[in-house]
Amino acid sequence: MTETQEQWYHRQAVEQLAQHIPFERDSASKAEQIEMLRGLVIRHGRDMDPDLFGFEARNELIRLGLWNRIGSTHG
Repeated sequence: MTETQEQWYHRQAVEQLAQHIPFERDSASKAEQIEMLRGLVIRHGRDMDPDLFGFEARNELIRLGLWNRIGSTHG
């Protein structure tokens, strides 16, 4: 599966947020970022290739219960 530019931008946003969230110290900002991440994954996650995610982002998405929304569930 080749990513479109739009898919690349969405994946980059998800990956960067997921990598940043564990290091956010302000609890209000952290909660806001988790909600932003959740919204992105719910809207665009199905169109993302799970193999393109890095280790840290994948772990955070798993921790937040969002990993199962990444990638197509129907082959």
